[in-house]
Amino acid sequence: MQNFERIVMISPVGLEKDRVLAGFKKFGVTNLYLIRSVKKIGSEKRLADTVRTFAEELENYFEKIMDDLYLKDVNITDFQDCLKLLKKIVKEEILKSIVKIYINISTSSKVFAIAAIYIAGLYPELIVPFYVRTSNYLFQDIIDILNDKENLKNSEKTIKKLLDKKQEFEDKGWTKGEFEINLIPALPLKKFTEFQKTIFIELLEKQNECKLKDIIASLKRDNIKVSSFRTKLSYALRDLINYGLLNKKKKGNEVYLVLTESGIIFGSFLI
Repeated sequence: MQNFERIVMISPVGLEKDRVLAGFKKFGVTNLYLIRSVKKIGSEKRLADTVRTFAEELENYFEKIMDDLYLKDVNITDFQDCLKLLKKIVKEEILKSIVKIYINISTSSKVFAIAAIYIAGLYPELIVPFYVRTSNYLFQDIIDILNDKENLKNSEKTIKKLLDKKQEFEDKGWTKGEFEINLIPALPLKKFTEFQKTIFIELLEKQNECKLKDIIASLKRDNIKVSSFRTKLSYALRDLINYGLLNKKKKGNEVYLVLTESGIIFGSFLI
């Protein structure tokens, strides 16, 4: 039996269909994750329902042509939720000896796109974000119809043209026509040592804040001199502080280590 390399595409589904298909056709994808919005209430419900419908229609299409298809829900306007989902997918795929992960950043929210770029920086050799570029947007056609004075003289004709565009939107989404794939190079984020990662995990387990002396007591091994360990810890903390992931704060006579908001986000990838 021939063994195929495992190549994954992660494609959120916003108000797009053709852009998802364009990305899929470009790469030799063996496994596909379609990402859709979670259910919403209130003013966000109508948009979320449309996005979910588009995702389900694409799922029905892809099920006919491939076996390994996954449909995942995420709050596409919540940065932490997007990161959490991407982290879970990437870590699971690494265990399956993944060769490459392509992430479509043109088909959903800007929040999801930022999360995708962020995680690509953590795995630059593995993850390739890409953008599907087009110059054909459906709303341009709608504006042209409404700006055409001849159309406005005939309301029945205008309504027919607008209904045709509505059908086109339901079939293809907001974009149409020829597409161009642009790969987005991921800038590698700083690589941290296993010792620095251990510091992160220790702080996360203690709700992002811990006394310096407690970190020393927890991480120091009996076979290491106190002076040597303090030097090692000092160098590790200096990098984390300079990178904006950690702060030192003094409370009374005690020195505390506190994760910054960026540090909490980075640390979330370690557990």
